[in-house]
Amino acid sequence: MKKISYISILFVMMLMASCFEESENWYTNTATFDGRYVVAQTCEEYDSDNTVIEDGDELMIYNSASNVENEIIIDCHIAGLPLKGKFNVTGGSADFSAADTVDNIERTAFGSRDCQIISEGSFYAISAIGTPTGLGEEYDGIQYYARLSLTSGKVIPEGANTIGGNVSDSVYLSVIAYSDYFVVESFELPEDEWALPDTPEYDWRIKDGSRSNADGYEEHWGLSGYRYTGFPEDDPTTVPPIVEK
Repeated sequence: MKKISYISILFVMMLMASCFEESENWYTNTATFDGRYVVAQTCEEYDSDNTVIEDGDELMIYNSASNVENEIIIDCHIAGLPLKGKFNVTGGSADFSAADTVDNIERTAFGSRDCQIISEGSFYAISAIGTPTGLGEEYDGIQYYARLSLTSGKVIPEGANTIGGNVSDSVYLSVIAYSDYFVVESFELPEDEWALPDTPEYDWRIKDGSRSNADGYEEHWGLSGYRYTGFPEDDPTTVPPIVEK
């Protein structure tokens, strides 16, 4: 009986060892860039929009579907608005940049917080103009953070101390956010979307070909911080429990 038990245990151990030998960790081709980071944000143009590391803005860097070494996606919020761009970068993760300005993947077609209407030099929310009553109605508008560029970036192994006192990789990105002028026009909704038969309804859309760079609205942002370690003390969004004495 004892021999059978020893043989059984030995067989199980050999099987487990075999499984461990066959398993391999898989890394993306942008693994040295990839990660979730906690960053502070500073803007050259607007001091009031700056944040500190303790506020914990989140930055994600990851590979694209192509999974090639020089193509990364940068995903974050700046001043409360989403920014997401796919960049072809030159250089390694310790020092990289991208030559081309890219579209903000998260920008909307029309209607969210990133769009405003301009009237007599003032800026208004989209909701301020109401629903169009017919064809041919137009307004000038601006869309914030329509495009972005990556002028420099660094990810340094063990280059940062976290807010929890741990050592982690540091990250620094320098990006420029660009805004667009556009014209918004009324258009007729499909008939099957009308509330009443024979009563046309209308909505707004950005007019084709009306986009142009909003000169003077470029914003230069610096994002600096550390790779999130997974420890709760390094997560700025974690609120310590209140202990009543």
